[in-house]
Amino acid sequence: MNLIIKQQTPKDKVWTDEEKIDVPYSRTTPYERKAEANLTKIAKEAIALNAKLTAYKNDMRAKVEELYKDFVAQNGGKIQGKGKGAITLYNFNRTIKVELSINEPIRFDEEYIKLAKAELDAFLKEALKDISSWVEPMILSAFEKSRGELDTDKVLSLKKHASRITDPRYQKAMDFIDKAINRPTSKEYYRVWVRDGPGEYQNIQLNFSNIK
Repeated sequence: MNLIIKQQTPKDKVWTDEEKIDVPYSRTTPYERKAEANLTKIAKEAIALNAKLTAYKNDMRAKVEELYKDFVAQNGGKIQGKGKGAITLYNFNRTIKVELSINEPIRFDEEYIKLAKAELDAFLKEALKDISSWVEPMILSAFEKSRGELDTDKVLSLKKHASRITDPRYQKAMDFIDKAINRPTSKEYYRVWVRDGPGEYQNIQLNFSNIK
């Protein structure tokens, strides 16, 4: 995070406001002077903490990945690819637990979804008498939105039945759904747990999922 903060101090005879207007220091209020000093300090400390958290997260990532590779190698397994599932590691007496989970969200390209829905609407309209009773509600519920968003699992569940529903319109709709799938950058979530006196794991709060 490359941010530069320049504090205006009493030594500066003129202060510059957000509109680039020069204001004599003598015309500033006691509150403005105090806010300039205190908020600058808060911002600088926040940037410093962010840098420490970034370094800490990178160090944690390296250690967890190294330990996981060692664990897999020691047990004769194979890693199936980064970003699949979750990793949970323990120390020797299991008083410390470190978890890594990777969230790979799916977003849909709205235009391809519209094309898929149009094919399925035509399929339902023209083949309604020939399809099983469970197909229509399954298709209709897949395109219901909650808070303006599609339910990813419901839409993708349509693909599971592609081998049983051979109608070309259904197959074409599944091709559009495939094209609609978009995977934004995945996020890593780390959690560190330490057992307290009674033996319960307590989460050490480290909310840095947005820190690279």
